[in-house]
Amino acid sequence: MKTTVIPIFCALLLLLFANTATEAGGAKTWQQHAYHDFAKGKSEGVSIAAVGALSLAPALETLTELETERIWSLAHAPNGGLYAGTGDSGRLYAIEAEGQARLLFDSPELVLHTLLVGPDGALYAGSAPDGLIYKINAKGQSETFAQTGSHYVWDLAFVDGQLHAATGEPGQVLKIAKDGSHEVLFDPDDRHVMSLLAHGDRLLAGTASKGRIYEIDTAGQSRLLFEAAQEEIHDLAADAQGQLFASAIPGLPKDDEQAEVFAAVYRLEEGGAVYPIWQSTDSKRVDLAAGERLALSTSNPTRLLRMDASGQTELAVQFEDFAPGTLLFDREGNLYLGGTQKAVIAKLPGSARLQGHFESAVEDFALHTRWGTLDWRGNRPKDTRMVVQTRTGNGGEPDDTWSPWSAPLEQSGQTITSPPARFIQYRVELESTLRETSPRLDWIAVRGVQANLKPRITELQTFPFRNQQSGPGGQAQGTQPVVQGPLGSNRPPQAKSLRLVRWQAADPNEDELVYDLYLKGEDQREWKQVQENLAQTSVMWDTESMPEGWTRLKLVASDRADNPPGQSLHDERESAPFAIDNSPPAIELDAETGAHGVVVDVAISDRISGVQKAYYTVDYNDPQHPIGPLDGVFDGRDEKARFTVEDLTPGEHVISVQVFDALGNVGVRQIVVEIK
Repeated sequence: MKTTVIPIFCALLLLLFANTATEAGGAKTWQQHAYHDFAKGKSEGVSIAAVGALSLAPALETLTELETERIWSLAHAPNGGLYAGTGDSGRLYAIEAEGQARLLFDSPELVLHTLLVGPDGALYAGSAPDGLIYKINAKGQSETFAQTGSHYVWDLAFVDGQLHAATGEPGQVLKIAKDGSHEVLFDPDDRHVMSLLAHGDRLLAGTASKGRIYEIDTAGQSRLLFEAAQEEIHDLAADAQGQLFASAIPGLPKDDEQAEVFAAVYRLEEGGAVYPIWQSTDSKRVDLAAGERLALSTSNPTRLLRMDASGQTELAVQFEDFAPGTLLFDREGNLYLGGTQKAVIAKLPGSARLQGHFESAVEDFALHTRWGTLDWRGNRPKDTRMVVQTRTGNGGEPDDTWSPWSAPLEQSGQTITSPPARFIQYRVELESTLRETSPRLDWIAVRGVQANLKPRITELQTFPFRNQQSGPGGQAQGTQPVVQGPLGSNRPPQAKSLRLVRWQAADPNEDELVYDLYLKGEDQREWKQVQENLAQTSVMWDTESMPEGWTRLKLVASDRADNPPGQSLHDERESAPFAIDNSPPAIELDAETGAHGVVVDVAISDRISGVQKAYYTVDYNDPQHPIGPLDGVFDGRDEKARFTVEDLTPGEHVISVQVFDALGNVGVRQIVVEIK
């Protein structure tokens, strides 16, 4: 048979280029290849393998449709057929292997919840709402075998030839004698015992509303194995290797419950460990059966999943008009499904489908996007067909505002013809003329280039750097890169001459941004570039060698690193004026000795930043004394002050004045006085 294979090498190159394109030029690649990628979509006649491949699903073969409302229970008949318990009429049917059905027993009950063939060849049926157990012998004769006194008989199990029943309201495990009499083997103090499984010489019981699993011996001694987060242990099952599993479903959420409720499948280890192998927040009902592998039916959407013991999952079928509620494996591995919305019994696998389609979930490219190529990898044997279509729109859900499905793309690498938009969805059509052959899609990638939007600077700040720790000579011990002034300097930066420039910017396309910095003095007309192609969002600026005066800073943020020349965009922002001032205040002193001490007059001037505070000391071991200005506040560039030094001893004294400007520059002046 001739097979067309899309080369893996080419696909890997495409994947490499896609990853590269994702990082540059506003290009984005949406890839799907894993099970969880495809499982978000909608499948009709298409299976999703555990490794993520799409292929034609097996066709669901309808075995029979009964004249009743729904199927509640299934069991194997000794002749190779099936028994089916139904509701809401409580009828029991026998179905031949070819699908012929006959009414075996019409009970007065509403529902036959469980069926079990005993070691004696008789069929036992548990019912509701009167909690009866019926016995139908090999000749088809029926009798009410046991009246449990409960409302529901949910499940039945034999251990060492002894029949046991799981009941609801009240929730108990009953031991049923051969004459139909019974006794309570185990009472878990729960409303319902939903599931019962014989495991060697013991029973496992799953309850609702506490969601517990118990192990019970023949004497009624119990051990709590597990308490689930869910309200109900719905099914207990053992696979062909004897591994134990449980399905659990949530109850109805209470008004005050905010947490998500989810259905789950748990694996039970012999040593007592229990852990989830599958869970879903969408499905509120699951039904479980075990054979060589697990089968799991889910709701919302209605699907049949296959699963191994580790939880690796594949989608076998997604149903459109069928909702299975009970599952049963036969010895050959065929799976029988009983419907809950109509009384259909179906069989899987049937013959393979000849066509099917898969619709992906909608992908949001975040911005208006011009589409590129659509690439895929897969296997397309002779006599099969696989094509892909796309549609696009600007709303999050496909509706009549979206474009129609495009013309089919039959080859990987073709250009997407759907109109530019924000959202996109693809559809895969699979066809085969042979039931034993299917095309397969392993990987798909949708490429597009977003409309380039300009970056946006949201913050620009500059302020003097004040490091609490400095090295010898006052050198700042910071980790920010230091940018020298435009005139250059070979001197190590001093803490008092450093300014910190910090900014924030973002790009709607998530392009890489680079930054340029410019300066302009108050008496200048043009901006002067002082740094370009910065990648970081802060720098330390050494202003030691810069001209003093009032200055503005301009930041330019550009996406040119990720866009071709002529297509890049930028944003810019100017800072508020700030002072570059590395000169100390000028100080003039005049002292006059009087009867009350030495009166010192101080004249201060600072050309740029203004006076902030002043102190004086006497001689060299005197603490600092604050000086107040004559006008009451240091708030200008020219200030005058006067202070008196009293109680000086006779002899020579040095009076020193220190003045600080607003940027921390310190001016010092001293005067010598003689006290007679």
